[in-house]
Order: sequence, then structure tokens, then C-alpha cells
Amino acid sequence: MSKGKIWAGHVSIIALAAAEPLHAQVADQPASEGSAALDAPGEIVVTAQKRSEKLQDVPLSIVALTTEALAERNVRTFNDYAKFLPSLSYTSYGPGQAEVYFRGLSNGNRLSTGSLPTVGVYLDEQPVTTIGSTVDVHIYDIARVEALSGPQGTLFGASSEAGTLRIITNKPDTKAFSGSVDLTANTVAHGKAGGIAESYLNIPLSSRVALRVVGFYQYDGGYIDNVRAPQGVTYPTSGVVRDNAALVGKDQNSIEAYGGRAALKVDLDDNWTATAGLMGQRQTSNGTFAFKPSVGDLKTTRFFPEAQKDEWYQASLAIEGKLGSFDLTYAGAWFERKAAYTSDYSDYAYLYDSYYASSPDYFGNNFRNNAGDLINPAQIVSQDERFTKQSHELRIASPSTDRLRIVAGLFYQRQTNNWRNLYTVPNLADAQSVTGLPGVNYANIQLRTDRDYAAFAEAAFDIVPTLTLTGGLRAYKYDNDVIGFFGFNGTRSAVGEALCFPGTIGSYGTQRPCDNINAKATGSGVRHKLNLSWKAAPGKLLYATWSTGFRPGGINRRPTAPAYAVEQLTNYEIGWKTSWLGGKVLFNGALFLEKLSQAQFAVTSDQNGITDIVNAGRARSKGIEADLTVRPAQGLSFQVSGTYADAVITTDLCRYTNAAFDCTIPSASGNPNSLRAPAGTRFAGSPRFKLSGLVRYEFTLGKFDYFLQAAAFHQSSVSPSLDVDEARLIGFQPSYSTVDISAGISRDTWSASLTVENLGDKRAQQSRTATCAISICGPGSVVVYPLRPRFVSFRVGRRF
Repeated sequence: MSKGKIWAGHVSIIALAAAEPLHAQVADQPASEGSAALDAPGEIVVTAQKRSEKLQDVPLSIVALTTEALAERNVRTFNDYAKFLPSLSYTSYGPGQAEVYFRGLSNGNRLSTGSLPTVGVYLDEQPVTTIGSTVDVHIYDIARVEALSGPQGTLFGASSEAGTLRIITNKPDTKAFSGSVDLTANTVAHGKAGGIAESYLNIPLSSRVALRVVGFYQYDGGYIDNVRAPQGVTYPTSGVVRDNAALVGKDQNSIEAYGGRAALKVDLDDNWTATAGLMGQRQTSNGTFAFKPSVGDLKTTRFFPEAQKDEWYQASLAIEGKLGSFDLTYAGAWFERKAAYTSDYSDYAYLYDSYYASSPDYFGNNFRNNAGDLINPAQIVSQDERFTKQSHELRIASPSTDRLRIVAGLFYQRQTNNWRNLYTVPNLADAQSVTGLPGVNYANIQLRTDRDYAAFAEAAFDIVPTLTLTGGLRAYKYDNDVIGFFGFNGTRSAVGEALCFPGTIGSYGTQRPCDNINAKATGSGVRHKLNLSWKAAPGKLLYATWSTGFRPGGINRRPTAPAYAVEQLTNYEIGWKTSWLGGKVLFNGALFLEKLSQAQFAVTSDQNGITDIVNAGRARSKGIEADLTVRPAQGLSFQVSGTYADAVITTDLCRYTNAAFDCTIPSASGNPNSLRAPAGTRFAGSPRFKLSGLVRYEFTLGKFDYFLQAAAFHQSSVSPSLDVDEARLIGFQPSYSTVDISAGISRDTWSASLTVENLGDKRAQQSRTATCAISICGPGSVVVYPLRPRFVSFRVGRRF
């Protein structure tokens, strides 16, 4: 057993041991900034504007899931809470590999030199945003998840262009001891059983010092089967027969995860507090999380073993205090993430070999062993990433009771991404391998460094007690560079070793034959926000916002491709937050229009197949988002949330070749002078409409408390690609509706619940793609990453 598992297990054992003697002297955890305080029904405290405020008083489109709400919804992973955030959409390729979008502005990519995401992801005070792979934090003892729609360019800056997702942990509490232990057994339809063990302890060490520790272990059973591929199918050039008999097996995509966190809070005096935290998580999985519709439901054919490993840790320090009547905050953190993925690329090799059978020198004849014999060209792709980020923010805030309220600060972050992507062919001749990497047919290895600097200020002024004007500015500067190598062995292509700069052989570590990428992108600018809010009556807030966001520019890996410039988003929004019937009814919402200029798109050249990031015109998203909460009687509540976002490009996107656009290039369907995507084409990866609803009834019978709950979700169809021909060939993700149900019982400190997710076992699709170029490989190469099949879990817990 690994040290991480032992540590996580010890936390749970300690909590169990401590439960009996101490539970009688502990009350429920008091509300605080870090524990999602509830002052009254619906009055959740959030920190979306860098100060503690009631959610209903914040003139911002925001959805917050509190500790209580997360527990009621049985949330443990990213997918679990994402379905309850209608303004948020995503595509997922497996655990920890989700791309997150707000208001339909997907525009993502998974390139090492690609543009940064449109959504900033925060873990407490630190941005932990990474390209194409949102950190999947285990949700337990979490204060809240906040989803901030629209550009947050003033207070949160780069990569918060379309929105911000914040995960905020519960902080140590010096007032009382508390804790909990939860054990869960589960099973997935068409797959295997699993389980979770979780625990937290909040330990006051003195009147000024408290420690909070959390630990968990989780195992999820797989449900994707690897089945035998048709026998007798051969590679045309080499004559090698394809066979995956040795890898056939059921339920191969199992997941194991464990981790924890510890936070120490010290009240230095009556005005100053320091909180140091350390958290980490390790997750491993096997197989693929996609199935091939051409093979069968939840079935695929893979020819190489596949695995994923994702581990990360964060060390943080926050110091808060008073300078006179002003609040001063320093927040600094170091984040490091290591991810390794191994995936089968056999379809690409087989289908390309078949497609170019009449001209084998283009493909098949390039794969020989040291003896000169033709070999199986099947490839396995290994991708290793080491991502680091340090961030520092110093801010000051005037008293929240002043007529003029100011938040201002300085921000700096430096992040690196050491990316190593290798395409390996077993037994490939040394002479055909990338120099220094035996068996590697193609290598993509880069070290990317992104530096961001910012100064920001936001001021709110009460023109009259019910009318407030808020304005904000953020001056930013970015400085990004990439150095590395991509390509084949020098004998294979002019792209690769032949493009290495003179004198750089071996200059960047022993793993690279040379550096043919060595470029830098810099830029600066100012973003703004202007908001007018009116408290028309008690519990009735109306607001209008004009705000802007941005994504930094960057460089492409091809030396001949130009750099891409800053992308800018302008948001116009009218919103409302209303409370009726003494807080029994809450109705919030917003109408929005967002305009994107210098839009950054990932486009693939029709000639060489290499993807570049380009500024390809304009786009816009318009729509409405709203949520309604009704509490008609004691213990009964209804919640409905929905978003309609019509996100389209507004300029034609032409075919792309030689780092230029050309509208005269025929499309894959043979239509001459066609566009890759004409104006009006929907963004890929995001639905037009997303809806969630929940009804919960709590009641008491005798000495026991009970609850019954049902939740329903609906999402409209999703395009898999901005390229209209590619989207047609791959096929749209169909719309779907799913239902979750749960019931529970509790008495004193004990509780138990039964939950069934995806009750109808719908084969809903989280993403849809192809294992190689769809125009060459055809519909048989289409794969689907499904929503988890019907999932039944039984949970027992004790709090103390």
C-alpha cells in the first residue's frame, strides 16, 4: 500500500476513534467566510467580489453550491457539480480531462502551445487553470463551489474571460471541535462495484490556533469493455495481422483516487490571522472512457494497454489583517501537477495505411526495423505533463459599510508547462526514430512559461442608499515563451530535425535532439467594468453591467506560423435578484450579449495537418440564464435553473493553409469555394440550452428525520467541431435528459442515504470525436465519451 493511501486511511481511523468521547461537546460548525454561511433562507455568503457579501446583494450572475447543497446532491467530482451549474458546459475525455466553458463560448484546445482557456478555475485564492484539463478536486468538506458567469477581467484577470469557477475549502475554526466520517458503497450498471471513505476533523489547539485535516480514498468500477477485433484484418503495406486478443477484458476503465488536505489557522492577535494550507490528490485509471458505436454499446477495440495518472498538490499561505479601518490580504500559493496518459493510436496507423495503400511511400514504407523489414505501424501515444504555478496577490479593501468602497491590489503569477508527447512504434529502426528517442516516430516536446502581471482596482459608490455605481479597471501585462522540438526524424520530413536552429543540437536537455521552437509573445492592456445596481425595494435588486475580459496572445509551434494576438470579450448584461413572500421564493436571472473580437481559434492546415492558433474574426453569444427557488412549506423546496446561450461566429472562417486563409479551397464534401465555417455557425462543445431541477422534501417521524429528493437534467444537442464538414461526419451529440433520485434517514449524529444517478441508464454523451482524421478514417473511427451509466450508491455517515 502506498504512503498516500496509508495517510488518507489514518485520517479516517483517527476521526472514528475520536467520535465517541467528543461528539457530545460539539455543536454544528458555525458560519464563517470559509464555510458558506447562511444568515437566512437563500442568503448565502460569497466572496465573488473579493469581500464577504450575501449572494442576493451581489450584482453579478453567480450560482453557489454550499456545503449543504453539495452534500444533498451527492457531489464528489467535477461531473457531479457541473450538471447543477446551467451556465457552465464542458467536454470531457476522462477524469481530470474536462474543458470548461461559460455561456457557450467554448473555443478550447488541447495544444501545448495553444491559447489559454476562456474560464479561470480557482482553488481557494489561487488560479489553477490549465489547458484542456480542469483539475478534478475531490469534493468533501468544501465550503462552496461558485460559478461566476461573464467576464471577470477586473478582479480575476487572464483566463477569466468568459467566467470563473471557484472551489473554496472550509477553513479551520477555533471555536469548536467538529468532524465527520462517511463511508459509501456503490455500483455502476454494466460494470463493477466501488466505494469511498472520507473524513474530516476540525481541532482547536487553543483559543487562537486551529487545525483542519481531511482525507479520502475512492475506487470507481469500470464499465467499458475491450472486445476482440475482427480477425484476419491486415495492414496492406506490411501484411501484419491486427489482433488484440491479449487485451480483451470487461470493465477496464476503473478509477482509484486518494488524497487530503491540512490547514492551520493562527490568530496572530485580534486583528491579524495567518492560514497555511497543504492539499494534494492522486488519481489513476485504466483503459479508455470512450466507446465505439460501430463496435457496440460501451464496447471498444484497443490494441495497446492504456492508463492515466494525475497527481497534484498545492501549498498556500493567506495573511489577513487590519490597517486602520482597511482590510489587507496577502494570498500566495504554489501548485504543481503531474499528469501522464498512455493511449492507443492503432486506428490511425491502420486506416492511414489502408487509405494510402496505393502510395505506400507516403505512410506504410516508413515503418521498418533495424533489419530493414516492414513492421506493424501501430502506434502508442504517451503524454507527460509537469505543470507548475506560483501566484501572489496583495489587496486592500475599505470598510464594506462606507458609502465609497474600494478593493485594489497587485497580482503576479508564473506558470510552466513541461510537455512531452511521443508517438512510439514498437521495434522501429533507430535510423527512423527521432534522434535520442528509440522507437519514437514523432515527438512533440516543449517547455512553455507564462508570466502575468496586473494591478487592479474596483470602487463602489452609493449615489443614494438604493442606487450604487461600481467601476473597475485592471491593467495587465503578459510575457510568454515556448522552447522545444516537434517533428519526425530528419530523414522523414522538412518539419522536425531539419528545422533545428544552427548550434542548438542538445542544447535543451538530453531528451531533445534540438530546439526548433524558440519564440516569445508579450503584450499589455487595460480591461474595465461598469455596473449600476438599484435596490428597487427590500429583496429586489436590479443591475446593468458593461464589462470586458481577455485572453493573452501567444506563439505557435511552427516557426513559419505567425503569433496570435490578445482575444477580447465585451459583455452587456441586465440582471435581477429578487426575493418574495418573506424569502420563500427567490428568482434571479440575467440577459446577456457578449461580443468576441480577435477570436482565437485552433485551425488545422489542409496541407500538413498541423494545428495553429489564429485570430479569425468575431463571434457573439446572447441569451438568458435564470434560477428559481421555492419553499412553499416547511421541509419542501423546489429549485429550477436554466441557461439559453446562442453562441455563434459572426465572420466566415475559411479553409486554412500555409498560415493563411483561402476560401477557394474545396471542402471535404467536394463543394468548391466552401467555407470551413460560415458566419452563424455554432461554437463546438456547448449546448444552446441546459436545464436542471430539484425537488426535496424533509420530514420527521418519531425520532428520525427523513428526506426524499429527485433531480432532473436536460441538455440540447452539441456540435463536435466548428468545422461544418467535420461536424457532419462525426455527428452531433444528441440532446438528453436524465434523472437522479435519493432518499435518506438520520438521527442525532448518524445518517444514511441511498442515491440512484442516471436512473434511466441514458447513454448521454459528454463528448464525441474521432480517433483520426474523420475524412480519411470514416465513421468507424468515431468514439463517444458517455455520461456514467446508472450509478447506485449507499452512504453512511456520522458527524461529531
